Amino acid sequence: MFHFPARIILVCTALLGCFLAGCDRAEPMPPRPPDIGFGHRFSLKIGTRSFEAQVALSEIEKTNGLMFRKKLGENEGMLFVFPANGTRCFWMRNVPINIDLAYLTEDGKIDEIFTLFAEDPSSISSRSPQIRYVLEMPEKWFEKTGVKTGDRIDLAGVRGALKARGYAPEQFLPPATER
Repeated sequence: MFHFPARIILVCTALLGCFLAGCDRAEPMPPRPPDIGFGHRFSLKIGTRSFEAQVALSEIEKTNGLMFRKKLGENEGMLFVFPANGTRCFWMRNVPINIDLAYLTEDGKIDEIFTLFAEDPSSISSRSPQIRYVLEMPEKWFEKTGVKTGDRIDLAGVRGALKARGYAPEQFLPPATER
């Protein structure tokens, strides 16, 4: 039979006692807030027309976009938000559905609308270098809803989505929209 030295038994007993005492006094964990990440859809508006959209903010979210998505709900889409204006270029690699795409300026105005076709590797660039947001919706959504170039997305809704995702709106929205 193996005998433990008294010193080891004493140390182990003391550690076990400290552990158990600490467990009784532990503060209760606060409830964890719900995760509102990329998969969450936000209610947004263009004019009076409401729709649901995922909001792509990180580079990986923007890169993956709607890849491998087999369908979009009739009133569902994805809004890509960029921290600065620029010429934007989108393509349909690994996207098996047709979509309509709108390029929007920093004040939320729809500048250009295009239809993109499933799996088409051709890129569609914005004509304007002043594009801040890109909205992808089901094919013919703009036509069916009457949303057209010149209409504006409600930036207050975009601001709320950014905050809910844990981002500071000023990282993405121009200062004039924060007033």
